[in-house]
Amino acid sequence: MKTVITTHKNMDLDALGAVIGVKKIYPEGEVVLPETKGEDVIKLLEENPEILEFTEEKDFEGEIGKLIVVDTDNLERIPEALKRRISDKTQVIIFDHHSEELLGKVSQLHYKEAGATTSIIALILKGKGLIPNPYEASAMLSGIYSDTGSFRYPSTKPIDFLAAAFLLSVGADVEFVKKYLPKELTEKEIDLLKVLKDNLKVVEVHGNQLGITYGRFDSYVGDIAPLISRIMDIYSLPAIFGVVEVQSTTFLIGRSRTKKVDVSLVAERFGGGGHREAASASIKGKTAFEVLEELKEVLEEVIVPLKRAQDIMTSPVISIKKGATVEEARKILMKNSINAAPVVNEREEIEGIVTRALLDKALYMGLEKNPVEEVMEREFFTVNPQEPISRVEEIIVKRQQSFVPVVEGREVIGVITRTDILMNLYREELEETQKYYERKRSGQPHYRNVKGKLKETLPEELFNLIQKIGQIADRLGINAYIVGGFVRDLIIGRKNFDIDIVVEGDATEFAKVLGRELSAKVHTFDRFKTATLVFKDGTRIDMASARTEVYRSPGALPEVESAPLKKDLFRRDFTINTLAVKINEKEFGKLIDFFGALKDIKDRKIRVLHALSFVEDPTRILRALRFSTRYRFDLGKHTEKLLKIAVERKLFKTVEGQRIYHELKQILNEENPLRVFLKMEKYGVLKELFPNLRWDRSKKDLFERVRKIITWHKLNFPEKETLYHIAYLGALFFKEPHERVEKYIEELAVPEKERKLLKSVLKEIHPTLQKLRKANLPSQVYQILEKKPEELLILLGATSDEVKEKVLNFMKESRFVKPLIGGEDLKELGLKPGPVYKKILNRVKYAILDKEVEKEDREGQLAMVKELLNEIKG
Repeated sequence: MKTVITTHKNMDLDALGAVIGVKKIYPEGEVVLPETKGEDVIKLLEENPEILEFTEEKDFEGEIGKLIVVDTDNLERIPEALKRRISDKTQVIIFDHHSEELLGKVSQLHYKEAGATTSIIALILKGKGLIPNPYEASAMLSGIYSDTGSFRYPSTKPIDFLAAAFLLSVGADVEFVKKYLPKELTEKEIDLLKVLKDNLKVVEVHGNQLGITYGRFDSYVGDIAPLISRIMDIYSLPAIFGVVEVQSTTFLIGRSRTKKVDVSLVAERFGGGGHREAASASIKGKTAFEVLEELKEVLEEVIVPLKRAQDIMTSPVISIKKGATVEEARKILMKNSINAAPVVNEREEIEGIVTRALLDKALYMGLEKNPVEEVMEREFFTVNPQEPISRVEEIIVKRQQSFVPVVEGREVIGVITRTDILMNLYREELEETQKYYERKRSGQPHYRNVKGKLKETLPEELFNLIQKIGQIADRLGINAYIVGGFVRDLIIGRKNFDIDIVVEGDATEFAKVLGRELSAKVHTFDRFKTATLVFKDGTRIDMASARTEVYRSPGALPEVESAPLKKDLFRRDFTINTLAVKINEKEFGKLIDFFGALKDIKDRKIRVLHALSFVEDPTRILRALRFSTRYRFDLGKHTEKLLKIAVERKLFKTVEGQRIYHELKQILNEENPLRVFLKMEKYGVLKELFPNLRWDRSKKDLFERVRKIITWHKLNFPEKETLYHIAYLGALFFKEPHERVEKYIEELAVPEKERKLLKSVLKEIHPTLQKLRKANLPSQVYQILEKKPEELLILLGATSDEVKEKVLNFMKESRFVKPLIGGEDLKELGLKPGPVYKKILNRVKYAILDKEVEKEDREGQLAMVKELLNEIKG
């Protein structure tokens, strides 16, 4: 089985440079080059045959064990002779700068964001201490110069300069490079350029201007791509596509300098590939005109629309009726945590705008009872949904208007704030930051976007189900998002299949539609605008309407009102829980981060969203300590200060006990609750929740021993439904005065079933321990523990090493021992059925446990029964 090195058809200088470099990494590899190569590649290889020993694709023979592909991740673009020899046993390794998504049969992907694949490989050589000779270095440098446009293309990255510096340091010759880069146009090229210029049309696709040109030639015309790039420069076009028909083949060449037009996506639709700024495809059997017609359809599907006001506005709008008083208007702004709002009449038509600063002045002047229409701003700018973002920016920046209403006629359908503008300006940078964090966490890149990560992380059935939900949401005109812990853990890299979906609309009605169409049971909760879907395979998905919550007093349950997604996310406890992923079909996988969650994940910080967070809900204190322990994050300085203030003010007393118990239960079900409890001790939370509780070294040691036994128990008895938090609570209250424990349980409002179990564990622990210490035989231990609940067994095993050995032996062996004889054997021996059966069989079991008879010795067990019967008869 051979190791083979290859690249894409229509091989360019970057592909050649990458092949030369990879050959240094895999010296045993046979280089197989495609039949179609650029003229510059052909010229370089003909003039420098010593640079690379290779096989043409038509001459290759043999089976492929390992295939190394450079400068493309699309196996459809490699030589046909190699493509048909790839089997399930072939290890495919990719080196590429186009895509960071692991596709199809690819085993390994070496990806970096770079202007040239050769740059990536050059730095790998440097890291491995593999030095190319001057000719090899020069050819590799040619590849970098070619694919970065001599370091002028927007796709050029710092890595390209570093790679070039390394190659120059080992002997690369710039004069060599100049020989193979494009020179002044020849007379023939000038003629070709004129044809392409004459046929150029500038079109608009989704608000984006781009050029489309074409040419038809009877004979080979050479490399046309530089001419396409030159036309783009001449006319200052953001992007251009050239369609050139030569004999029976039509070539599509794309060039772009805008992120809105990814030419590689267009080329892929025609069987080609490349990267965002430069891509191409070879199409056989179609004329230039056929390709042009198809190109128009593809552009409509692939080009990202230029954003307009409706794309970034916040909707639905929180507005103020003009009849409201100044005081009432101020309360609406405070309640919704906004700084401005439109003022509307009874027909929802806009008549003015108010800001918090304006209302504060009115209140200061004693106008709190006056109608808001008397103080509102009547001169203001609005935009319609189709207006470009540049117009909105002009109003906010130049006109100093704090927010811009988006109107249809006079009806307000959305608003755009300064924050919306900033998020739009820097969204791409934020998305790049997200990719960086994901790559940093995983060690090597596995996907290009969150959609790829979703597909990689979720079971196939669940991924397909979420896609279906997104498609139904599209049909109903509803925006749907996955939110909460799942998205947080997706970014952090932790397994979590608990899916929560938020919709901008009525979640209960949407859930009913989903239930009918996807055959799921639906449970709705109208007060909180939530629903739960339960599917036939047991999958549960929780759904909620995007909403805001208003807390009337510290620790109270919130009042719920509909709101846009941003408001819904703002009510979350911590920034790391504010991420959302859109699941509508066109934007499936789009990550939304309003509040800097990605940065806090990168910085490993737990931060609240506002200063009253712990006042609104003191149970967030427990969640903050739980998350900081689970993810090994630190509390942000401001968050830590707010937490300390909340504890000092004894805000836990404002919260219902059952809510505190729910959070404690979550903590006790963590992998290591002791670490959380140590933080609770550090911040004074423990003594607030459990005054006078003894929390000393011995209690902490008991907690740790309980954890170890629980870990062992989960591995050995996964089928047993065990309330592990009860074992921890038993440890927490171990040797505490009975009256004190009763008070703790009462204040926590522990549910009845769990209360009974916990009280039973605490009641039985001490007498059971005394009996176990006296028990010397396995049969005695069995009789003591036979009917005890798992939670008590775990706590018993944690009390001492002596008892632990007895308890664990019972749990893993003794309780599963069964005699080889049964009731039928006793009947055959002439014994009448009755309670005596159980007594005799138990005697046999005890004898097996105490090694008086072997558990595999049926005859011995029968003999023992006969002796027992003789004793009974005697």
